[in-house]
Amino acid sequence: MRNKRDDLAAWMRESLEGIGGEVDEDWTPPSSEPAICSKSPRAEGDTTVMQRAMCPWESRVSFDETREPKMISEAVCLCRRSRGATGAFCLPIKREVPVLRRISCDTETGHWRYERASLSITVGCHSVLPRTQRATSLSRHYRKHSDDAV
Repeated sequence: MRNKRDDLAAWMRESLEGIGGEVDEDWTPPSSEPAICSKSPRAEGDTTVMQRAMCPWESRVSFDETREPKMISEAVCLCRRSRGATGAFCLPIKREVPVLRRISCDTETGHWRYERASLSITVGCHSVLPRTQRATSLSRHYRKHSDDAV
């Protein structure tokens, strides 16, 4: 009989083979941005990844007693706009991760029953140019002289 750790490890391997990387374009950053957002990235040899990042982030731990794993580290984007003069925005990089949800306890054995689930977490932040629309021909917006009604 397999235990929940084996099941979770197998499911994690399955999920890593899939495609991840959806973008949450409705994301909004914290109301007050930290000072690092107004500074240009630095690339000197003694800088940290955070100091060099166009879209800095910090890590936070999510805890849920009814989930395995109970603690999951997640990135939080700090800035709305990409640092530097690019005009790009910072957006979270999301990934679906497998978890087990505790759903019921067998009163006779005292063993919990778990169910497979997936959780969308932010694993990083990246710089993305704003979407643009292809321009339409100006002739589509103006009538030709011969089309004018009298």
